Amino acid sequence: MLPLPWQETLWDSLNSSVEQGRLPHALLISGPSGIGKMRLAKALAQHLLCTAEMTKYACGSCKGCQLLAAGNHADITYLEPEDIGKPIKIDPVRALCESLSKTPQQGGWKVAIITPAEVMNNNAANALLKNLEEPQPKTLLILVSHRPSLLSATIRSRCQKINMPIPDRRTSSQWLTEVTGDQSAVDNVLFLAAGKPLLALDYLQSDNLQQRQDFEALIDQVRRGDVSPLSAAQQCQKLDADETIDWFSSYVHRLATTDLADRPIPALFDFSDKLLQARSWVVTNNPNLQLLWEELLMDWLMVFTPRR
Repeated sequence: MLPLPWQETLWDSLNSSVEQGRLPHALLISGPSGIGKMRLAKALAQHLLCTAEMTKYACGSCKGCQLLAAGNHADITYLEPEDIGKPIKIDPVRALCESLSKTPQQGGWKVAIITPAEVMNNNAANALLKNLEEPQPKTLLILVSHRPSLLSATIRSRCQKINMPIPDRRTSSQWLTEVTGDQSAVDNVLFLAAGKPLLALDYLQSDNLQQRQDFEALIDQVRRGDVSPLSAAQQCQKLDADETIDWFSSYVHRLATTDLADRPIPALFDFSDKLLQARSWVVTNNPNLQLLWEELLMDWLMVFTPRR
C-alpha cells in the first residue's frame, strides 16, 4: 500500500525518521475523516514490517508483505469498535497492550493501529497509558483520530502529532479523476464532500451519496414544516449518528453560506453549536438516539419558526 499523493511530503519525513532510527513509539494522526489518515497509517505499518532493504515503500513481495496481504501477519494489530457508534472498551485495549509487550514473531517491528482513537472509553484510555509510558523497543502505536480534542491531554502528550489537513481541491480532483476516470462527476461530488477526496470517492462508488441526499431532503422537509420532528427522528435514529450529524453540519454550513447568506439567522449559528455538542456526545457516550434526534430536530424546526 502506498501513501496518497497529498501525503508525499509527510511520507518523506516519516521515511527519514525510520531510516535514521528516530521513529517515536507512538504517533497520533489526526484530521477530518475522508482524507486518508488510515491509508497513511497502514502504509507506514507495511513499510515497517517489510523485510526488503533500503526501500522508500514496502516492496509488496517479501515474506512480511505477503503475510500482510494475506491478513496473517502476527506483528500487526488493528483495534476498532466492535460496532459502528460503539466505544472501544478496556478488554481489547488490555489484550493489545499484552500483545505489544511480547517479542515480535517475525523478528522486526510490532505495530498497532487504533481507530478512531477518540472512542476509547475512560477505562480503555487509562489502560493504554501504561503502554505509552513504558514502550517496548521497536514497537509503534498509531492512534488515528478524527477529533483528537476528545482524547485526554495525557494521551496526546505522549504521542508525536501528525495533523493532516484537507488537501487542495486541484490535487484531490486530479486524483479522483485518475481513479474513477469520470471528470464530469468529480467536481460536484467533491464539493458535497467538503473537499475530502476519500469521502468523495466513497460517494462515487457506493450508495452513501444517495443516503446523504435523502437525509438532506428529510431535514429540509422538517425545516419547511412538511414532516414532524418526531417522524423524522424515527428515520434518523436508524442511521450512523456520527456520520449523519456530520452531514447535518455540512448542510447547515452550506445553507448559511448560500441561500441564507444575505439574510442570516442568528439562531442557525446557535444550532450549529448544538450539532457540535451532539457529535461529541455521540462519540463519548451511548445516548438514546431516538431522543437525541427528537431534540435536535425540534430545535431545528424552531430555528425557522417565527417568534411572536
